[in-house]
Amino acid sequence: MSASTPSWSDLLLGTEPRLRNRSLLTLLGSLVYVVWLLALVLFAMPQQRVSPELGRVFMVLMVPGILLFYPLVRSGRTQNFADPDLMSVQILWGCLIAVVAYATVPTGRAALLQTMGLALVFGFMSLSARTALQTGVILIAMLMAMLASSFVIPLPQFNPTAQTVKLLAASFIMGLITLQSLKFARLRERVLTERRELAAAQLALERVTRHDGLTGLLSRLYGQERLEREHQRAQLTGRTFGVVLMDLDHFKQINDRHGHQVGDEVLVAFAQAAREVLRDTDLIARWGGEEFLIILPDTHEASKVLQALERLQARLRTSVVSETVPALRVSFSAGYALWSAPEDVDVLLQRADRALYVAKNAGRDRCVQAD
Repeated sequence: MSASTPSWSDLLLGTEPRLRNRSLLTLLGSLVYVVWLLALVLFAMPQQRVSPELGRVFMVLMVPGILLFYPLVRSGRTQNFADPDLMSVQILWGCLIAVVAYATVPTGRAALLQTMGLALVFGFMSLSARTALQTGVILIAMLMAMLASSFVIPLPQFNPTAQTVKLLAASFIMGLITLQSLKFARLRERVLTERRELAAAQLALERVTRHDGLTGLLSRLYGQERLEREHQRAQLTGRTFGVVLMDLDHFKQINDRHGHQVGDEVLVAFAQAAREVLRDTDLIARWGGEEFLIILPDTHEASKVLQALERLQARLRTSVVSETVPALRVSFSAGYALWSAPEDVDVLLQRADRALYVAKNAGRDRCVQAD
Protein backbone atom coordinates (compact mmCIF):
# COMPACT_ATOMS: atom_id res chain seq x y z
CA MET A 1 0.00 0.00 0.00
CA SER A 2 1.39 3.40 -0.97
CA ALA A 3 2.25 5.98 1.66
CA SER A 4 -0.55 8.26 0.39
CA THR A 5 -3.27 5.60 0.74
CA PRO A 6 -4.63 5.33 4.30
CA SER A 7 -4.93 1.87 5.81
CA TRP A 8 -8.26 0.33 6.78
CA SER A 9 -7.45 0.86 10.45
CA ASP A 10 -6.79 4.55 9.81
CA LEU A 11 -10.09 4.87 7.98
CA LEU A 12 -12.00 3.09 10.74
CA LEU A 13 -10.24 4.52 13.77
CA GLY A 14 -8.39 7.67 12.67
CA THR A 15 -4.71 8.50 13.03
CA GLU A 16 -4.63 10.53 16.26
CA PRO A 17 -3.77 8.11 19.14
CA ARG A 18 -6.50 9.19 21.55
CA LEU A 19 -9.12 9.21 18.81
CA ARG A 20 -8.04 5.71 17.76
CA ASN A 21 -8.53 4.38 21.28
CA ARG A 22 -11.96 6.01 21.60
CA SER A 23 -13.05 4.84 18.17
CA LEU A 24 -11.88 1.28 18.83
CA LEU A 25 -13.79 0.99 22.12
CA THR A 26 -16.94 2.48 20.58
CA LEU A 27 -16.67 0.24 17.51
CA LEU A 28 -16.38 -2.81 19.76
CA GLY A 29 -19.49 -1.62 21.59
CA SER A 30 -21.32 -1.33 18.26
CA LEU A 31 -20.30 -4.88 17.40
CA VAL A 32 -21.77 -6.07 20.72
CA TYR A 33 -25.09 -4.50 19.71
CA VAL A 34 -24.83 -6.28 16.33
CA VAL A 35 -24.34 -9.60 18.15
CA TRP A 36 -27.39 -8.86 20.35
CA LEU A 37 -29.42 -8.01 17.27
CA LEU A 38 -28.43 -11.23 15.52
CA ALA A 39 -29.24 -13.26 18.64
CA LEU A 40 -32.62 -11.54 18.81
CA VAL A 41 -33.48 -12.08 15.14
CA LEU A 42 -31.99 -15.56 14.67
CA PHE A 43 -32.71 -17.13 18.05
CA ALA A 44 -34.94 -15.30 20.53
CA MET A 45 -37.76 -14.35 18.14
CA PRO A 46 -37.87 -17.64 16.12
CA GLN A 47 -37.86 -19.60 19.41
CA GLN A 48 -40.73 -17.34 20.62
CA ARG A 49 -38.76 -16.32 23.68
CA VAL A 50 -39.44 -12.73 22.61
CA SER A 51 -42.66 -11.67 20.95
CA PRO A 52 -42.50 -9.93 17.55
CA GLU A 53 -43.81 -6.68 19.07
CA LEU A 54 -41.23 -6.71 21.87
CA GLY A 55 -38.54 -7.76 19.40
CA ARG A 56 -39.23 -4.67 17.32
CA VAL A 57 -38.88 -2.53 20.46
CA PHE A 58 -35.47 -4.04 21.14
CA MET A 59 -34.44 -3.46 17.52
CA VAL A 60 -35.32 0.21 17.80
CA LEU A 61 -33.40 0.50 21.08
CA MET A 62 -30.33 -1.10 19.48
CA VAL A 63 -30.21 1.33 16.53
CA PRO A 64 -28.34 4.11 18.43
CA GLY A 65 -25.80 1.61 19.69
CA ILE A 66 -25.12 0.40 16.16
CA LEU A 67 -25.47 3.56 14.07
CA LEU A 68 -25.04 6.59 16.36
CA PHE A 69 -22.28 6.31 18.97
CA TYR A 70 -19.41 5.14 16.75
CA PRO A 71 -19.89 7.77 13.98
CA LEU A 72 -20.08 10.55 16.59
CA VAL A 73 -16.87 9.48 18.31
CA ARG A 74 -15.03 8.69 15.05
CA SER A 75 -15.91 12.10 13.60
CA GLY A 76 -14.08 13.80 16.49
CA ARG A 77 -17.11 15.93 17.35
CA THR A 78 -17.08 14.63 20.92
CA GLN A 79 -13.44 15.43 21.65
CA ASN A 80 -14.34 18.59 23.58
CA PHE A 81 -17.03 16.86 25.63
CA ALA A 82 -16.47 16.13 29.32
CA ASP A 83 -16.90 12.45 28.33
CA PRO A 84 -15.39 12.32 24.80
CA ASP A 85 -15.80 8.52 24.65
CA LEU A 86 -19.54 8.88 25.33
CA MET A 87 -18.80 6.12 27.81
CA SER A 88 -21.47 7.11 30.32
CA VAL A 89 -24.13 7.43 27.62
CA GLN A 90 -23.18 4.07 26.15
CA ILE A 91 -23.25 2.35 29.53
CA LEU A 92 -26.63 3.81 30.44
CA TRP A 93 -28.13 3.07 27.02
CA GLY A 94 -26.96 -0.54 27.15
CA CYS A 95 -28.20 -0.87 30.72
CA LEU A 96 -31.56 0.62 29.71
CA ILE A 97 -31.94 -2.15 27.14
CA ALA A 98 -30.90 -4.67 29.80
CA VAL A 99 -33.45 -3.27 32.28
CA VAL A 100 -36.24 -3.51 29.67
CA ALA A 101 -35.15 -7.07 28.90
CA TYR A 102 -35.06 -7.91 32.61
CA ALA A 103 -38.64 -6.70 32.99
CA THR A 104 -40.06 -8.35 29.88
CA VAL A 105 -37.99 -11.49 29.18
CA PRO A 106 -38.13 -14.03 32.02
CA THR A 107 -35.10 -16.06 30.92
CA GLY A 108 -31.58 -14.81 31.61
CA ARG A 109 -32.40 -12.26 34.30
CA ALA A 110 -29.41 -13.19 36.46
CA ALA A 111 -27.10 -12.84 33.46
CA LEU A 112 -28.55 -9.40 32.72
CA LEU A 113 -27.76 -8.18 36.24
CA GLN A 114 -24.21 -9.47 35.90
CA THR A 115 -23.91 -7.72 32.53
CA MET A 116 -24.96 -4.41 34.05
CA GLY A 117 -22.41 -4.81 36.84
CA LEU A 118 -19.64 -5.58 34.34
CA ALA A 119 -20.63 -2.54 32.29
CA LEU A 120 -20.17 -0.35 35.36
CA VAL A 121 -16.76 -1.83 36.13
CA PHE A 122 -15.62 -1.45 32.51
CA GLY A 123 -16.81 2.11 32.13
CA PHE A 124 -15.66 3.44 35.46
CA MET A 125 -12.02 2.84 34.50
CA SER A 126 -12.20 5.96 32.31
CA LEU A 127 -15.03 8.10 33.72
CA SER A 128 -14.46 11.20 35.79
CA ALA A 129 -15.49 11.12 39.44
CA ARG A 130 -18.65 13.16 38.85
CA THR A 131 -19.72 11.19 35.77
CA ALA A 132 -19.01 7.86 37.51
CA LEU A 133 -21.26 8.83 40.41
CA GLN A 134 -24.02 10.07 38.11
CA THR A 135 -23.88 6.92 35.99
CA GLY A 136 -24.13 4.61 38.99
CA VAL A 137 -26.99 6.58 40.55
CA ILE A 138 -28.96 6.64 37.27
CA LEU A 139 -28.53 2.88 36.78
CA ILE A 140 -29.73 2.11 40.30
CA ALA A 141 -32.63 4.51 39.76
CA MET A 142 -33.61 2.64 36.57
CA LEU A 143 -33.66 -0.67 38.49
CA MET A 144 -35.76 0.83 41.28
CA ALA A 145 -38.16 2.42 38.76
CA MET A 146 -38.63 -0.95 37.09
CA LEU A 147 -39.24 -2.58 40.45
CA ALA A 148 -41.77 0.08 41.46
CA SER A 149 -43.61 -0.24 38.13
CA SER A 150 -43.91 -4.01 38.65
CA PHE A 151 -46.28 -3.37 41.57
CA VAL A 152 -48.55 -1.43 39.21
CA ILE A 153 -48.06 -3.11 35.83
CA PRO A 154 -47.96 -6.93 35.74
CA LEU A 155 -44.73 -8.21 34.20
CA PRO A 156 -44.27 -11.72 32.75
CA GLN A 157 -43.17 -14.23 35.38
CA PHE A 158 -42.14 -11.36 37.64
CA ASN A 159 -42.86 -11.75 41.36
CA PRO A 160 -42.41 -8.25 42.79
CA THR A 161 -41.80 -9.48 46.32
CA ALA A 162 -39.11 -11.99 45.32
CA GLN A 163 -37.57 -9.59 42.83
CA THR A 164 -37.37 -6.88 45.49
CA VAL A 165 -34.77 -8.90 47.38
CA LYS A 166 -32.76 -9.63 44.22
CA LEU A 167 -32.87 -6.08 42.89
CA LEU A 168 -32.05 -4.49 46.25
CA ALA A 169 -29.06 -6.81 46.57
CA ALA A 170 -28.00 -6.00 43.02
CA SER A 171 -28.42 -2.27 43.65
CA PHE A 172 -26.36 -2.54 46.84
CA ILE A 173 -23.54 -4.25 44.93
CA MET A 174 -23.73 -1.68 42.14
CA GLY A 175 -23.67 1.05 44.77
CA LEU A 176 -20.44 -0.43 46.17
CA ILE A 177 -19.01 -0.60 42.64
CA THR A 178 -19.95 3.05 42.15
CA LEU A 179 -18.26 4.11 45.40
CA GLN A 180 -15.08 2.21 44.53
CA SER A 181 -15.12 3.66 41.05
CA LEU A 182 -15.62 7.12 42.53
CA LYS A 183 -12.54 6.66 44.71
CA PHE A 184 -10.55 5.33 41.76
CA ALA A 185 -11.64 8.25 39.55
CA ARG A 186 -10.64 10.78 42.21
CA LEU A 187 -7.28 9.07 42.61
CA ARG A 188 -6.78 9.08 38.83
CA GLU A 189 -7.71 12.77 38.64
CA ARG A 190 -5.29 13.57 41.46
CA VAL A 191 -2.51 11.67 39.68
CA LEU A 192 -3.26 13.53 36.43
CA THR A 193 -3.22 16.86 38.29
CA GLU A 194 0.10 16.01 39.90
CA ARG A 195 1.51 15.01 36.51
CA ARG A 196 0.41 18.31 34.99
CA GLU A 197 1.91 20.22 37.89
CA LEU A 198 5.12 18.22 37.57
CA ALA A 199 5.26 18.92 33.83
CA ALA A 200 4.67 22.63 34.47
CA ALA A 201 7.39 22.64 37.13
CA GLN A 202 9.75 20.88 34.73
CA LEU A 203 9.04 23.47 32.03
CA ALA A 204 9.63 26.25 34.54
CA LEU A 205 12.90 24.62 35.61
CA GLU A 206 13.98 24.30 31.99
CA ARG A 207 13.09 27.94 31.50
CA VAL A 208 15.26 28.91 34.45
CA THR A 209 18.21 26.75 33.43
CA ARG A 210 18.00 27.53 29.72
CA HIS A 211 17.33 31.25 29.90
CA ASP A 212 18.92 34.17 31.65
CA GLY A 213 16.61 35.44 34.37
CA LEU A 214 17.16 39.13 33.63
CA THR A 215 17.27 39.39 29.84
CA GLY A 216 15.37 36.28 28.80
CA LEU A 217 18.21 35.35 26.46
CA LEU A 218 19.72 31.88 26.43
CA SER A 219 21.86 31.09 29.45
CA ARG A 220 25.57 30.44 28.97
CA LEU A 221 25.09 26.71 29.67
CA TYR A 222 22.28 26.35 27.15
CA GLY A 223 24.05 28.64 24.68
CA GLN A 224 27.06 26.33 24.83
CA GLU A 225 24.76 23.35 24.26
CA ARG A 226 23.16 24.98 21.21
CA LEU A 227 26.58 25.92 19.87
CA GLU A 228 27.73 22.29 20.16
CA ARG A 229 24.53 21.19 18.42
CA GLU A 230 25.05 23.67 15.59
CA HIS A 231 28.64 22.50 15.27
CA GLN A 232 27.50 18.89 14.94
CA ARG A 233 24.93 19.88 12.33
CA ALA A 234 27.56 21.76 10.36
CA GLN A 235 29.88 18.77 10.43
CA LEU A 236 27.11 16.55 9.04
CA THR A 237 25.81 18.94 6.40
CA GLY A 238 28.88 21.05 5.61
CA ARG A 239 26.80 24.21 6.08
CA THR A 240 28.90 27.01 7.56
CA PHE A 241 27.78 29.03 10.57
CA GLY A 242 29.10 32.10 12.33
CA VAL A 243 29.67 33.09 15.94
CA VAL A 244 29.98 36.51 17.53
CA LEU A 245 31.38 37.40 20.94
CA MET A 246 30.52 40.92 22.04
CA ASP A 247 30.88 43.21 25.04
CA LEU A 248 28.83 46.27 25.90
CA ASP A 249 31.25 49.18 25.95
CA HIS A 250 32.04 50.87 29.27
CA PHE A 251 29.33 48.92 31.07
CA LYS A 252 31.17 49.09 34.40
CA GLN A 253 31.14 52.86 34.16
CA ILE A 254 27.39 52.80 33.59
CA ASN A 255 26.92 50.74 36.73
CA ASP A 256 29.28 52.93 38.76
CA ARG A 257 27.76 56.20 37.60
CA HIS A 258 24.04 55.37 37.39
CA GLY A 259 23.66 52.30 39.56
CA HIS A 260 22.93 48.65 38.93
CA GLN A 261 19.25 49.27 38.23
CA VAL A 262 20.16 51.34 35.19
CA GLY A 263 22.71 48.68 34.25
CA ASP A 264 19.95 46.06 34.32
CA GLU A 265 17.73 48.27 32.16
CA VAL A 266 20.56 48.57 29.63
CA LEU A 267 21.01 44.79 29.49
CA VAL A 268 17.28 44.20 28.99
CA ALA A 269 17.07 46.90 26.30
CA PHE A 270 20.07 45.45 24.48
CA ALA A 271 18.55 41.97 24.55
CA GLN A 272 15.27 43.30 23.15
CA ALA A 273 17.05 45.20 20.37
CA ALA A 274 19.10 42.13 19.46
CA ARG A 275 15.99 39.93 19.24
CA GLU A 276 14.31 42.47 16.96
CA VAL A 277 17.28 42.94 14.63
CA LEU A 278 18.62 39.40 14.32
CA ARG A 279 16.99 36.67 12.24
CA ASP A 280 14.51 34.30 13.85
CA THR A 281 16.99 31.46 13.29
CA ASP A 282 19.83 33.29 15.04
CA LEU A 283 20.51 32.53 18.70
CA ILE A 284 21.84 34.90 21.32
CA ALA A 285 23.03 33.94 24.80
CA ARG A 286 24.20 35.97 27.74
CA TRP A 287 27.78 34.76 27.98
CA GLY A 288 28.82 36.78 31.03
CA GLY A 289 27.88 39.97 32.85
CA GLU A 290 27.83 42.25 29.80
CA GLU A 291 29.21 39.72 27.32
CA PHE A 292 27.03 37.98 24.74
CA LEU A 293 27.36 35.14 22.25
CA ILE A 294 25.48 35.10 18.95
CA ILE A 295 25.16 31.97 16.82
CA LEU A 296 24.25 32.54 13.17
CA PRO A 297 23.27 29.27 11.43
CA ASP A 298 23.66 28.87 7.66
CA THR A 299 25.91 31.92 7.36
CA HIS A 300 28.53 31.53 4.64
CA GLU A 301 29.85 35.06 4.22
CA ALA A 302 31.55 37.23 6.82
CA SER A 303 29.88 40.26 5.25
CA LYS A 304 26.47 38.91 6.30
CA VAL A 305 27.63 38.76 9.91
CA LEU A 306 28.97 42.29 9.72
CA GLN A 307 25.72 43.57 8.21
CA ALA A 308 23.71 42.06 11.09
CA LEU A 309 26.03 43.64 13.66
CA GLU A 310 25.88 47.02 11.93
CA ARG A 311 22.08 46.89 11.99
CA LEU A 312 22.23 46.24 15.72
CA GLN A 313 24.70 49.10 16.22
CA ALA A 314 22.40 51.46 14.31
CA ARG A 315 19.41 50.40 16.38
CA LEU A 316 21.24 51.02 19.66
CA ARG A 317 22.34 54.50 18.60
CA THR A 318 18.70 55.58 18.44
CA SER A 319 17.21 53.40 21.17
CA VAL A 320 16.33 54.47 24.68
CA VAL A 321 18.06 51.85 26.79
CA SER A 322 17.04 53.25 30.19
CA GLU A 323 13.82 54.91 31.26
CA THR A 324 15.71 56.25 34.28
CA VAL A 325 18.38 57.94 32.11
CA PRO A 326 16.67 58.51 28.73
CA ALA A 327 19.68 60.24 27.20
CA LEU A 328 21.94 57.26 27.83
CA ARG A 329 23.14 55.39 24.76
CA VAL A 330 25.15 52.21 24.60
CA SER A 331 27.50 50.63 22.06
CA PHE A 332 29.30 47.32 21.81
CA SER A 333 32.51 45.78 20.59
CA ALA A 334 32.38 42.46 18.76
CA GLY A 335 34.61 39.79 17.33
CA TYR A 336 33.13 37.40 14.80
CA ALA A 337 34.31 34.25 13.06
CA LEU A 338 32.98 31.77 10.52
CA TRP A 339 33.38 28.07 11.17
CA SER A 340 35.30 25.98 8.68
CA ALA A 341 35.79 22.23 8.83
CA PRO A 342 37.23 20.52 10.78
CA GLU A 343 37.54 23.29 13.37
CA ASP A 344 36.56 22.56 16.99
CA VAL A 345 34.11 24.75 18.85
CA ASP A 346 36.75 25.83 21.36
CA VAL A 347 39.09 26.95 18.58
CA LEU A 348 36.25 28.84 16.90
CA LEU A 349 35.42 30.67 20.15
CA GLN A 350 39.07 31.47 20.73
CA ARG A 351 39.30 33.11 17.32
CA ALA A 352 36.18 35.18 17.97
CA ASP A 353 37.49 36.13 21.42
CA ARG A 354 40.82 37.31 19.99
CA ALA A 355 38.93 39.41 17.45
CA LEU A 356 36.87 40.91 20.29
CA TYR A 357 40.09 41.75 22.12
CA VAL A 358 41.36 43.55 19.01
CA ALA A 359 38.10 45.51 18.71
CA LYS A 360 38.32 46.68 22.33
CA ASN A 361 41.96 47.65 22.03
CA ALA A 362 41.23 49.57 18.84
CA GLY A 363 38.89 51.95 20.62
CA ARG A 364 35.65 49.92 21.07
CA ASP A 365 32.34 50.47 19.25
CA ARG A 366 33.50 48.34 16.35
CA CYS A 367 33.31 44.82 14.93
CA VAL A 368 36.38 42.86 13.94
CA GLN A 369 36.54 39.69 11.88
CA ALA A 370 38.71 36.88 13.23
CA ASP A 371 41.71 35.69 11.30
